[in-house]
Amino acid sequence: MDISKKLTYAVHSLNYQELIKKDKKSTAVEFEAILLKELLKEAFKPMLEDKSFDTRLYYDSFLENLSKKLAQAGGIGIAKFILEHIKDGKA
Repeated sequence: MDISKKLTYAVHSLNYQELIKKDKKSTAVEFEAILLKELLKEAFKPMLEDKSFDTRLYYDSFLENLSKKLAQAGGIGIAKFILEHIKDGKA
């Protein structure tokens, strides 16, 4: 698997807004993954209260990967909603 295709790097000549305009879909999916991870962290919080640091670190990594896979598979519709309602900046 080529990891360079999975990571987004800002080209030095592009500022943040130009980068977002360039690839709106991946930005929306990435946002949905972050939101899903935060929701899952809250759901797992009671289960991890008395666990060791190693266990909590493991679950954090697990939830991050799970949220990315869920978002890439269609998620809960947040990325789709964002893409449908995003403005291109054109009047």
